[in-house]
Amino acid sequence: MTGRPLVITGALYVDMGQQARGGERWVKPPRARYECLLCRAVEGPVTGPADVAEFVATIRATHPTRCAPNHQGAQAA
Repeated sequence: MTGRPLVITGALYVDMGQQARGGERWVKPPRARYECLLCRAVEGPVTGPADVAEFVATIRATHPTRCAPNHQGAQAA
């Protein structure tokens, strides 16, 4: 540990969905959303395997560029 307190600034929710037997179609498609605890913004939800994968891979880098409040010292979740 570095001695710095852990600061949680956002929550990423991911529902992996459910595929039908054989994996040919989705009974319940994957979905994801991000909630920022600093600016109270909610991004998403996005649905579908490709969209969810891209959203999860990029939201931590892209949301801070849109985060309204200027919180000095806050880091992305």
